[in-house]
Amino acid sequence: MAPALKSQLDSSIQVIEQEAIDLKNKFASPRRSILEDTDDGQLEDIDVIPNEEMLLTLSEKGYLKRMKPSTFNLQHRGTIGKSVGKLKMNDSMSDFIVCRAHDFVLYFSDKGTVYSARAYKIPECSRTASGTPLVQILSLSDGERITSIIPVSEFTDDQFLLMLTMQGYIKRVPLNSFSSIRSSGIIAIQLVPGDELKWVRCCTNDDFVAMASHNGMVILSLCIQIRTLGRNTRGALAMRLKEGDRMASVDIIPAAMWNNLETISKLPESNGKSYDGPWLLFISESGHGKRVPLSRFRMSSLNRVGLIGYKFSAEDRLAAVFVVGFTLAEDGESDEQVVLVSQSGTVNRIKVRDISIQSRFARGVILMRLDHAGKIQTASLISATECEPEEELAIAQG
Repeated sequence: MAPALKSQLDSSIQVIEQEAIDLKNKFASPRRSILEDTDDGQLEDIDVIPNEEMLLTLSEKGYLKRMKPSTFNLQHRGTIGKSVGKLKMNDSMSDFIVCRAHDFVLYFSDKGTVYSARAYKIPECSRTASGTPLVQILSLSDGERITSIIPVSEFTDDQFLLMLTMQGYIKRVPLNSFSSIRSSGIIAIQLVPGDELKWVRCCTNDDFVAMASHNGMVILSLCIQIRTLGRNTRGALAMRLKEGDRMASVDIIPAAMWNNLETISKLPESNGKSYDGPWLLFISESGHGKRVPLSRFRMSSLNRVGLIGYKFSAEDRLAAVFVVGFTLAEDGESDEQVVLVSQSGTVNRIKVRDISIQSRFARGVILMRLDHAGKIQTASLISATECEPEEELAIAQG
Protein backbone atom coordinates (compact mmCIF):
# COMPACT_ATOMS: atom_id res chain seq x y z
CA MET A 1 0.00 0.00 0.00
CA ALA A 2 2.85 2.36 0.75
CA PRO A 3 4.22 2.52 -2.84
CA ALA A 4 0.70 3.13 -4.17
CA LEU A 5 0.08 6.01 -1.76
CA LYS A 6 3.44 7.55 -2.60
CA SER A 7 2.65 7.35 -6.31
CA GLN A 8 -0.72 9.06 -5.78
CA LEU A 9 0.93 11.81 -3.69
CA ASP A 10 3.56 12.45 -6.36
CA SER A 11 0.86 12.65 -9.02
CA SER A 12 -1.18 15.10 -6.92
CA ILE A 13 1.85 17.34 -6.39
CA GLN A 14 2.58 17.34 -10.12
CA VAL A 15 -1.04 18.35 -10.84
CA ILE A 16 -0.89 21.15 -8.26
CA GLU A 17 2.41 22.43 -9.69
CA GLN A 18 1.01 22.41 -13.22
CA GLU A 19 -2.17 24.25 -12.16
CA ALA A 20 -0.05 26.86 -10.38
CA ILE A 21 2.05 27.37 -13.54
CA ASP A 22 -1.12 27.65 -15.65
CA LEU A 23 -2.58 30.28 -13.29
CA LYS A 24 0.68 32.24 -13.34
CA ASN A 25 0.70 32.31 -17.14
CA LYS A 26 -3.01 33.20 -17.34
CA PHE A 27 -2.85 36.07 -14.84
CA ALA A 28 0.62 37.41 -15.57
CA SER A 29 -0.27 41.10 -15.13
CA PRO A 30 2.08 43.11 -12.88
CA ARG A 31 1.13 43.94 -9.28
CA ARG A 32 -1.11 47.00 -9.06
CA SER A 33 -0.67 47.64 -5.36
CA ILE A 34 2.35 48.51 -3.26
CA LEU A 35 3.12 47.10 0.15
CA GLU A 36 4.64 49.79 2.35
CA ASP A 37 5.55 50.17 5.99
CA THR A 38 3.82 53.10 7.71
CA ASP A 39 5.42 55.07 10.51
CA ASP A 40 3.06 53.83 13.18
CA GLY A 41 1.27 51.06 11.33
CA GLN A 42 -2.14 52.70 11.93
CA LEU A 43 -4.69 54.14 9.52
CA GLU A 44 -6.45 57.44 10.15
CA ASP A 45 -10.21 57.79 9.61
CA ILE A 46 -9.60 59.98 6.58
CA ASP A 47 -7.58 57.21 4.89
CA VAL A 48 -10.63 54.99 4.51
CA ILE A 49 -13.34 57.62 3.87
CA PRO A 50 -14.12 58.42 0.18
CA ASN A 51 -13.72 62.10 -0.67
CA GLU A 52 -17.26 62.44 -2.00
CA GLU A 53 -19.34 65.56 -2.60
CA MET A 54 -21.91 66.37 0.07
CA LEU A 55 -24.43 68.99 1.11
CA LEU A 56 -24.32 70.71 4.49
CA THR A 57 -27.28 72.61 5.93
CA LEU A 58 -27.25 74.76 9.06
CA SER A 59 -30.28 76.10 10.91
CA GLU A 60 -30.47 79.32 12.92
CA LYS A 61 -30.64 77.33 16.17
CA GLY A 62 -27.47 75.43 15.31
CA TYR A 63 -28.61 72.09 13.85
CA LEU A 64 -26.23 70.74 11.21
CA LYS A 65 -27.02 68.10 8.56
CA ARG A 66 -24.85 66.24 6.03
CA MET A 67 -26.60 64.75 2.99
CA LYS A 68 -25.77 63.38 -0.44
CA PRO A 69 -26.26 65.74 -3.44
CA SER A 70 -28.71 63.21 -4.91
CA THR A 71 -31.04 63.92 -1.97
CA PHE A 72 -32.50 66.78 -3.98
CA ASN A 73 -33.26 66.04 -7.63
CA LEU A 74 -33.32 68.67 -10.34
CA GLN A 75 -36.68 70.39 -10.68
CA HIS A 76 -38.24 72.74 -13.17
CA ARG A 77 -38.02 76.48 -12.57
CA GLY A 78 -41.10 77.80 -10.79
CA THR A 79 -41.90 74.66 -8.78
CA ILE A 80 -42.43 74.54 -5.01
CA GLY A 81 -39.39 72.37 -4.18
CA LYS A 82 -38.88 69.65 -1.57
CA SER A 83 -38.72 69.94 2.22
CA VAL A 84 -35.30 69.54 3.84
CA GLY A 85 -37.00 68.13 6.93
CA LYS A 86 -38.95 69.27 9.95
CA LEU A 87 -37.32 72.17 11.77
CA LYS A 88 -37.55 72.79 15.50
CA MET A 89 -40.10 75.31 16.73
CA ASN A 90 -39.11 78.91 15.88
CA ASP A 91 -36.11 77.63 13.87
CA SER A 92 -35.28 78.48 10.25
CA MET A 93 -32.59 77.72 7.68
CA SER A 94 -29.35 79.71 7.97
CA ASP A 95 -26.77 78.32 5.54
CA PHE A 96 -26.39 75.71 2.80
CA ILE A 97 -23.05 74.73 1.22
CA VAL A 98 -21.56 72.14 -1.13
CA CYS A 99 -18.28 70.53 -0.07
CA ARG A 100 -16.27 67.28 -0.02
CA ALA A 101 -15.87 64.79 2.82
CA HIS A 102 -12.16 65.56 3.38
CA ASP A 103 -12.63 69.35 3.44
CA PHE A 104 -12.04 71.41 6.54
CA VAL A 105 -15.24 73.30 7.34
CA LEU A 106 -14.61 76.66 9.01
CA TYR A 107 -17.40 77.88 11.29
CA PHE A 108 -17.55 81.63 12.02
CA SER A 109 -19.58 82.80 15.01
CA ASP A 110 -21.42 85.97 16.00
CA LYS A 111 -18.55 86.70 18.41
CA GLY A 112 -15.96 86.82 15.60
CA THR A 113 -14.50 83.43 16.51
CA VAL A 114 -13.73 80.69 13.98
CA TYR A 115 -13.82 76.93 14.61
CA SER A 116 -12.75 74.05 12.37
CA ALA A 117 -13.78 70.42 11.82
CA ARG A 118 -13.53 67.94 8.97
CA ALA A 119 -16.72 67.60 6.92
CA TYR A 120 -16.90 63.84 7.43
CA LYS A 121 -17.10 64.39 11.21
CA ILE A 122 -20.68 65.58 10.70
CA PRO A 123 -23.06 62.59 10.93
CA GLU A 124 -24.79 61.79 7.64
CA CYS A 125 -28.56 61.80 7.95
CA SER A 126 -31.72 61.59 5.90
CA ARG A 127 -33.55 64.54 4.40
CA THR A 128 -36.26 64.44 7.06
CA ALA A 129 -33.93 64.20 10.09
CA SER A 130 -33.52 67.16 12.45
CA GLY A 131 -29.72 67.12 12.26
CA THR A 132 -26.91 67.22 14.81
CA PRO A 133 -26.58 70.07 17.35
CA LEU A 134 -23.39 72.03 16.69
CA VAL A 135 -22.47 71.86 20.37
CA GLN A 136 -21.79 68.14 19.84
CA ILE A 137 -19.17 68.98 17.19
CA LEU A 138 -17.72 72.35 18.27
CA SER A 139 -16.73 73.79 21.65
CA LEU A 140 -19.10 76.75 21.50
CA SER A 141 -19.51 79.10 24.45
CA ASP A 142 -22.94 79.71 26.00
CA GLY A 143 -25.20 81.60 23.60
CA GLU A 144 -22.65 81.61 20.76
CA ARG A 145 -24.21 81.30 17.30
CA ILE A 146 -22.61 80.28 13.98
CA THR A 147 -23.32 82.85 11.25
CA SER A 148 -21.21 81.61 8.32
CA ILE A 149 -19.55 78.38 7.18
CA ILE A 150 -17.07 77.74 4.37
CA PRO A 151 -15.27 74.59 3.17
CA VAL A 152 -11.49 74.65 2.58
CA SER A 153 -9.74 71.81 0.73
CA GLU A 154 -6.17 73.02 1.23
CA PHE A 155 -4.48 75.88 3.10
CA THR A 156 -2.26 77.40 0.39
CA ASP A 157 0.07 80.40 0.71
CA ASP A 158 -1.41 82.33 -2.24
CA GLN A 159 -5.04 82.34 -1.05
CA PHE A 160 -6.95 84.62 1.29
CA LEU A 161 -10.24 84.54 3.15
CA LEU A 162 -12.37 87.51 2.18
CA MET A 163 -14.74 88.47 5.01
CA LEU A 164 -17.79 90.72 4.70
CA THR A 165 -20.09 91.79 7.55
CA MET A 166 -23.77 92.76 7.45
CA GLN A 167 -22.87 96.43 7.96
CA GLY A 168 -20.49 96.36 5.01
CA TYR A 169 -17.04 96.00 6.58
CA ILE A 170 -14.63 93.94 4.50
CA LYS A 171 -11.08 92.61 4.81
CA ARG A 172 -8.75 89.86 3.60
CA VAL A 173 -6.82 87.52 5.86
CA PRO A 174 -4.19 85.01 4.59
CA LEU A 175 -5.79 81.58 4.42
CA ASN A 176 -2.85 79.89 6.14
CA SER A 177 -3.66 81.96 9.26
CA PHE A 178 -6.45 79.43 9.84
CA SER A 179 -4.52 76.23 9.12
CA SER A 180 -4.19 75.39 12.82
CA ILE A 181 -7.29 76.21 14.86
CA ARG A 182 -7.51 74.97 18.45
CA SER A 183 -10.69 73.28 19.63
CA SER A 184 -11.77 76.39 21.55
CA GLY A 185 -11.51 78.48 18.36
CA ILE A 186 -9.48 81.58 17.45
CA ILE A 187 -10.38 85.19 16.68
CA ALA A 188 -11.20 85.78 12.99
CA ILE A 189 -12.56 89.35 13.02
CA GLN A 190 -13.41 92.17 15.41
CA LEU A 191 -17.15 92.91 15.44
CA VAL A 192 -19.04 95.86 16.91
CA PRO A 193 -22.42 95.36 18.63
CA GLY A 194 -25.18 94.89 16.05
CA ASP A 195 -22.86 93.67 13.29
CA GLU A 196 -22.10 90.06 12.33
CA LEU A 197 -19.83 88.23 9.92
CA LYS A 198 -22.15 86.72 7.31
CA TRP A 199 -20.04 85.97 4.22
CA VAL A 200 -16.60 84.37 3.85
CA ARG A 201 -15.05 83.49 0.49
CA CYS A 202 -11.66 82.22 -0.76
CA CYS A 203 -9.79 84.45 -3.23
CA THR A 204 -6.35 85.30 -4.65
CA ASN A 205 -4.69 88.64 -5.43
CA ASP A 206 -5.64 88.30 -9.11
CA ASP A 207 -9.35 87.67 -8.56
CA PHE A 208 -12.25 90.12 -8.56
CA VAL A 209 -15.15 90.45 -6.15
CA ALA A 210 -18.86 91.19 -6.72
CA MET A 211 -20.76 92.62 -3.74
CA ALA A 212 -24.49 93.34 -3.58
CA SER A 213 -26.72 95.08 -1.05
CA HIS A 214 -30.20 94.15 0.16
CA ASN A 215 -31.68 96.85 -2.11
CA GLY A 216 -29.92 95.46 -5.20
CA MET A 217 -26.92 97.79 -5.53
CA VAL A 218 -23.74 96.16 -6.91
CA ILE A 219 -20.01 96.92 -6.74
CA LEU A 220 -17.32 95.08 -8.70
CA SER A 221 -13.78 95.53 -7.44
CA LEU A 222 -10.30 94.02 -7.50
CA CYS A 223 -9.57 91.72 -4.58
CA ILE A 224 -6.10 93.23 -4.28
CA GLN A 225 -7.74 96.60 -3.47
CA ILE A 226 -9.16 95.07 -0.30
CA ARG A 227 -6.64 95.48 2.50
CA THR A 228 -4.88 92.41 3.87
CA LEU A 229 -5.23 92.58 7.64
CA GLY A 230 -4.68 90.42 10.68
CA ARG A 231 -7.34 88.34 12.35
CA ASN A 232 -7.94 90.75 15.23
CA THR A 233 -9.13 93.67 13.04
CA ARG A 234 -12.47 94.97 11.75
CA GLY A 235 -11.75 95.90 8.12
CA ALA A 236 -12.77 98.82 5.88
CA LEU A 237 -16.13 99.84 4.42
CA ALA A 238 -16.94 97.92 1.25
CA MET A 239 -20.00 99.87 0.10
CA ARG A 240 -21.64 103.17 0.94
CA LEU A 241 -25.04 101.91 2.09
CA LYS A 242 -28.13 104.08 2.00
CA GLU A 243 -30.33 104.39 5.08
CA GLY A 244 -32.15 101.12 5.77
CA ASP A 245 -29.93 99.11 3.41
CA ARG A 246 -27.45 96.37 4.36
CA MET A 247 -25.18 93.89 2.62
CA ALA A 248 -26.89 90.85 1.08
CA SER A 249 -24.29 88.75 -0.72
CA VAL A 250 -20.77 88.49 -2.17
CA ASP A 251 -19.06 86.22 -4.70
CA ILE A 252 -15.62 85.89 -6.29
CA ILE A 253 -14.91 86.37 -10.01
CA PRO A 254 -11.83 84.31 -11.02
CA ALA A 255 -9.16 86.29 -12.84
CA ALA A 256 -9.30 84.03 -15.91
CA MET A 257 -13.04 84.60 -16.24
CA TRP A 258 -12.72 88.38 -16.07
CA ASN A 259 -9.79 88.49 -18.50
CA ASN A 260 -11.89 86.69 -21.12
CA LEU A 261 -14.86 88.94 -20.61
CA GLU A 262 -15.87 91.33 -23.41
CA THR A 263 -16.46 94.67 -21.70
CA ILE A 264 -18.54 96.04 -24.57
CA SER A 265 -21.54 93.92 -25.56
CA LYS A 266 -22.64 93.77 -29.20
CA LEU A 267 -26.29 94.10 -28.21
CA PRO A 268 -28.02 97.07 -26.52
CA GLU A 269 -29.00 96.40 -22.93
CA SER A 270 -32.65 97.27 -23.41
CA ASN A 271 -33.56 94.60 -25.96
CA GLY A 272 -33.49 91.71 -23.48
CA LYS A 273 -31.87 89.29 -25.94
CA SER A 274 -29.29 86.66 -25.13
CA TYR A 275 -25.77 87.79 -24.23
CA ASP A 276 -22.51 85.94 -23.87
CA GLY A 277 -21.55 85.02 -20.32
CA PRO A 278 -20.36 85.07 -17.66
CA TRP A 279 -23.28 86.48 -15.74
CA LEU A 280 -24.31 87.66 -12.29
CA LEU A 281 -27.17 85.49 -11.03
CA PHE A 282 -29.55 87.43 -8.79
CA ILE A 283 -31.99 85.65 -6.46
CA SER A 284 -34.64 87.63 -4.60
CA GLU A 285 -36.32 86.84 -1.29
CA SER A 286 -39.65 86.30 -3.08
CA GLY A 287 -38.21 83.47 -5.19
CA HIS A 288 -37.60 85.48 -8.36
CA GLY A 289 -34.31 85.68 -10.22
CA LYS A 290 -32.44 86.61 -13.38
CA ARG A 291 -29.02 86.63 -15.00
CA VAL A 292 -27.29 89.86 -15.98
CA PRO A 293 -24.08 89.84 -18.11
CA LEU A 294 -21.03 90.88 -16.13
CA SER A 295 -20.18 93.23 -18.99
CA ARG A 296 -23.10 95.43 -17.82
CA PHE A 297 -21.15 96.37 -14.68
CA ARG A 298 -18.01 98.50 -14.52
CA MET A 299 -15.13 98.25 -12.08
CA SER A 300 -15.29 100.49 -9.04
CA SER A 301 -13.29 101.26 -5.94
CA LEU A 302 -14.60 100.42 -2.47
CA ASN A 303 -16.90 102.60 -0.36
CA ARG A 304 -19.07 103.65 -3.34
CA VAL A 305 -22.85 103.51 -3.79
CA GLY A 306 -22.56 101.07 -6.71
CA LEU A 307 -24.78 100.38 -9.73
CA ILE A 308 -28.35 99.10 -9.77
CA GLY A 309 -28.31 95.35 -10.32
CA TYR A 310 -31.94 94.52 -9.54
CA LYS A 311 -35.06 96.71 -9.60
CA PHE A 312 -37.27 95.37 -6.81
CA SER A 313 -40.94 95.79 -6.03
CA ALA A 314 -41.76 97.45 -2.71
CA GLU A 315 -42.02 94.12 -0.84
CA ASP A 316 -39.03 92.31 -2.36
CA ARG A 317 -35.28 92.44 -1.67
CA LEU A 318 -32.09 90.59 -2.67
CA ALA A 319 -31.33 87.21 -1.07
CA ALA A 320 -28.16 86.12 -2.92
CA VAL A 321 -25.93 86.81 -5.90
CA PHE A 322 -23.57 84.42 -7.71
CA VAL A 323 -21.08 84.63 -10.55
CA VAL A 324 -22.12 81.95 -13.07
CA GLY A 325 -20.60 80.81 -16.33
CA PHE A 326 -17.54 79.03 -14.90
CA THR A 327 -18.40 75.99 -17.00
CA LEU A 328 -20.25 76.18 -20.32
CA ALA A 329 -21.92 73.55 -22.47
CA GLU A 330 -21.27 73.25 -26.21
CA ASP A 331 -24.06 75.74 -26.93
CA GLY A 332 -22.33 78.38 -24.78
CA GLU A 333 -24.88 78.10 -21.96
CA SER A 334 -24.15 77.56 -18.27
CA ASP A 335 -23.68 73.99 -17.02
CA GLU A 336 -24.19 74.97 -13.37
CA GLN A 337 -27.09 74.40 -11.01
CA VAL A 338 -28.39 76.51 -8.15
CA VAL A 339 -30.02 75.28 -4.93
CA LEU A 340 -32.55 77.62 -3.30
CA VAL A 341 -33.49 77.22 0.37
CA SER A 342 -36.46 78.92 2.02
CA GLN A 343 -36.79 79.94 5.67
CA SER A 344 -38.99 76.92 6.41
CA GLY A 345 -36.46 74.51 4.89
CA THR A 346 -37.96 73.91 1.44
CA VAL A 347 -35.28 73.27 -1.19
CA ASN A 348 -35.44 73.69 -4.96
CA ARG A 349 -32.59 72.67 -7.28
CA ILE A 350 -32.72 74.07 -10.82
CA LYS A 351 -30.47 74.55 -13.84
CA VAL A 352 -28.92 77.99 -14.23
CA ARG A 353 -29.51 77.85 -18.00
CA ASP A 354 -33.27 77.88 -17.31
CA ILE A 355 -33.02 81.34 -15.71
CA SER A 356 -33.64 84.23 -18.12
CA ILE A 357 -30.94 86.72 -19.12
CA GLN A 358 -32.30 90.21 -18.49
CA SER A 359 -31.23 93.81 -18.00
CA ARG A 360 -30.10 95.37 -14.72
CA PHE A 361 -33.52 97.01 -14.27
CA ALA A 362 -35.69 93.92 -14.90
CA ARG A 363 -37.54 92.14 -12.09
CA GLY A 364 -36.70 88.58 -13.10
CA VAL A 365 -38.74 85.39 -13.45
CA ILE A 366 -40.16 82.98 -10.88
CA LEU A 367 -37.53 80.47 -9.74
CA MET A 368 -39.41 78.93 -6.83
CA ARG A 369 -43.01 79.20 -5.67
CA LEU A 370 -42.83 79.83 -1.95
CA ASP A 371 -46.52 79.78 -0.96
CA HIS A 372 -46.29 79.29 2.84
CA ALA A 373 -42.53 78.59 2.90
CA GLY A 374 -41.57 82.15 3.84
CA LYS A 375 -38.72 83.90 2.01
CA ILE A 376 -35.60 82.62 0.30
CA GLN A 377 -33.08 82.39 3.13
CA THR A 378 -29.95 81.13 1.39
CA ALA A 379 -28.72 79.55 -1.84
CA SER A 380 -25.74 77.60 -3.11
CA LEU A 381 -24.18 77.02 -6.51
CA ILE A 382 -23.31 73.53 -7.78
CA SER A 383 -20.74 73.39 -10.58
CA ALA A 384 -21.02 70.92 -13.46
CA THR A 385 -18.08 68.89 -12.10
CA GLU A 386 -19.99 68.31 -8.86
CA CYS A 387 -23.06 66.94 -10.65
CA GLU A 388 -23.25 63.22 -11.21
CA PRO A 389 -24.34 62.29 -14.78
CA GLU A 390 -27.49 60.53 -13.61
CA GLU A 391 -28.45 63.59 -11.56
CA GLU A 392 -28.48 65.81 -14.63
CA LEU A 393 -31.13 63.57 -16.18
CA ALA A 394 -33.26 63.28 -13.05
CA ILE A 395 -35.70 66.13 -13.68
CA ALA A 396 -38.50 65.92 -11.13
CA GLN A 397 -41.94 67.08 -12.18
CA GLY A 398 -42.19 69.02 -8.88
